[in-house]
Amino acid sequence: MIFVTSQQQLEKVFGNYIMVVEGEKPLFDKIALDLASAEDWLISQIVGETTATAMVADSTIFNLCVTIVACEALRRTIPALDLVLTPNGFGIVQNNNVVPASKERVERFIKSCTDRRDFSISRLYPMLYKIESWQSSEQRGFWTRSPLQDLNLADSYVLHREKPFPSKWDALMAMRDYSDGFVTRLAERYISFEVMARICSAMCSDGDDEESVNDRVLGSKIVSVVLGFLNGKMFKHQMIDAVVNYLRKNDDAWKASSVAEYYAEPTFQNTKDSKGYWF
Repeated sequence: MIFVTSQQQLEKVFGNYIMVVEGEKPLFDKIALDLASAEDWLISQIVGETTATAMVADSTIFNLCVTIVACEALRRTIPALDLVLTPNGFGIVQNNNVVPASKERVERFIKSCTDRRDFSISRLYPMLYKIESWQSSEQRGFWTRSPLQDLNLADSYVLHREKPFPSKWDALMAMRDYSDGFVTRLAERYISFEVMARICSAMCSDGDDEESVNDRVLGSKIVSVVLGFLNGKMFKHQMIDAVVNYLRKNDDAWKASSVAEYYAEPTFQNTKDSKGYWF
């Protein structure tokens, strides 16, 4: 493992939540498999193998990854930490000096781990933009397939507010899946696939050149249109028209795309079939 390799790291993340009892098996040993699984999830879904190795040199990024892995591992294993398999089925490990926590408290702690993991992920992403190996990674490629790239967008999702998903991460993944066809239609009819891909890529970088900055502004407008679709609101014609009008005036890639043909000014052809035909 790269990120969480000791009991001391777990204690730094969870502080007073971990009680060390002499003679008891350390928490690190109890959840070692879950830690490995959580690290695999972080690497495969977010950072990539090459970037993960490079992160060791940056303490801020490394510590964020430690928090993400620890929280993900513990939230997975909390419900079963006091369970043991006996010849007669599952039993609960008890200690006469400790009162078992209520179901509600356990659920709150799991939610706390989940929220802390998602908060750390939202802080990690902008830092990844600066890492060269991540810019060419498969993980970044996945992220740029949609303009929905911010975990905090889940707060604006009606379905998540009414019947919460397990986490903001799960909510955002669902939002990306549900809106995929709609985003494709936006590209096909208004933005063009080439320009949409460029905008989504700019949203996943910290480039400060004029084109990147403008693309991120356009991206924020597209996100607003997509959120409206996800929340069952009327299509935001004014918002998408503002994006198209900007592209018509300023974007050569858009002008060269097949979408531009939808907005070309009609030209009169003087043919015999025309009502205004003249010799």
